[in-house]
Amino acid sequence: MKVFIVFMAIFVINVSFLSYQGDMGRYVQSRNFLKAAAEECAAGAALYYDREAYGQGHFCFSYEEGEKYIKYILEHGMAAAPLPQGSSITYEVVFQDDHMGYENDPDGDERNIPSVTVTLNAKTQDLFALPFFEVTEITRAARYELPQ
Repeated sequence: MKVFIVFMAIFVINVSFLSYQGDMGRYVQSRNFLKAAAEECAAGAALYYDREAYGQGHFCFSYEEGEKYIKYILEHGMAAAPLPQGSSITYEVVFQDDHMGYENDPDGDERNIPSVTVTLNAKTQDLFALPFFEVTEITRAARYELPQ
């Protein structure tokens, strides 16, 4: 009987490890997907700029077109997302250009580099089956800077 109890204890521990390993793989895959989506959104939104302002010597993004692009990527990218059904992705976008202004560098340097920062936030059901782990939100961000 002692051998059976020890076997069952080791069996339960190993099943818990396997469950944790599978859930952790899905979590890492979800984080990588969100990071790639954030990079795609930031790079794509940075391609839309105001041509008239650029012709006058100012660089300004086309905010409406950039937001449309981000919404398009998120709507069509959810089909390939490794997130559970019923998950929702929200975004926040920050444009830095001649019209919106620039954020100062933490070192105090005035670097006027046009950039687009996209932060994606995915709210899901719990990604881990084990009761002592709970992850229901994943946040990833990406920034695309235009070269000077």
